[in-house]
Amino acid sequence: MTTVAQIPALTHNDMLTSLLGVMPKKEPLRVDTLETTALDGGVKYKIRYFIEPGNPVLETPDDWGSAYLFVPSLPSGKKAPAIVAMHQDDVYYHIGKSEPAGLMGDSTMFYGRELFERGYIVMCPDRFYHADRRKTCQDWGNLSENDYERDFFTQQKRIGVLLAEGRNTWGKEAYDFSRAVDVLVAMPEVDTDNIGAIGHSAGANALSYCLFYEPRVKAAVANCGTSEINNYYNYNRPGTMPASLALPSSVKFGINTHDYIAAIAPRALFISEGAHQWGDGHPDPSDKRFAAELELFKDKYLKNDGTDIEIVLFEENGGRHCFPKGVKEQAYSWLDKHLKR
Repeated sequence: MTTVAQIPALTHNDMLTSLLGVMPKKEPLRVDTLETTALDGGVKYKIRYFIEPGNPVLETPDDWGSAYLFVPSLPSGKKAPAIVAMHQDDVYYHIGKSEPAGLMGDSTMFYGRELFERGYIVMCPDRFYHADRRKTCQDWGNLSENDYERDFFTQQKRIGVLLAEGRNTWGKEAYDFSRAVDVLVAMPEVDTDNIGAIGHSAGANALSYCLFYEPRVKAAVANCGTSEINNYYNYNRPGTMPASLALPSSVKFGINTHDYIAAIAPRALFISEGAHQWGDGHPDPSDKRFAAELELFKDKYLKNDGTDIEIVLFEENGGRHCFPKGVKEQAYSWLDKHLKR
């Protein structure tokens, strides 16, 4: 009989992994091409790919990912670096991957399409429970149209399924992200030594956990989303936050987002944040807290033998929660430096 004293203590990284919850065993990759569109300089595909089987106890269907995949025209035998472009949340659950793909939404968020135009193979997946990945067990209207209340509460129900399975939002984001990387790695056109990622807002927030879990990504840009997860639930912080975004047991074990960022080292990180993004464009009490968080992230990363982290606290466009042109150009040049070797 094994006693408690004989059970090896978890390493710090093991603890970080355990807090992401149960991770399903990966099944063989299956990819279906649904649409093919010729573009100037390449091809855009709409694909679906198998993520994981459903849960028979809770009668959930199999989970298939959906993505737009941009492939530039390449000389025979030539490979290209690749990017996973993570979309934001906002209030438009029906848009998902279409925004970074440049098909609808905010034109300042077309970073997937823009990186394709710079020569990258770019995959724009629907994140968990967005756009084509939304499913309901009843007739709740046209899923191609925006209905925030419907989509928010069906997402919360699906996150309840995760919690019942011993999982959570951030672990699911990380697992799904890894399956997207599986798709890229399987492509003969992809330079698998030079895979990167980019995300804005919630898409950037998820990257802290995705990059920790998925070591094949070499460099990533996170814009206006990286923040200490436990601070979301500080009693004195103004505003509300859904319970589904909590990282279960993080406070109990003294873990916060900076631990995941430190563990990403020595891989390269570019973190940009608006200097006044949660205010009205003028100095706000929260500004100092966010600036302090960025310094903490950098300090923890560097102390874990990281050597390549760039922090940008921008004033462009009033320092709002956005991805301004100048910051994007800086981020794209940074990705070029790390992935176009």
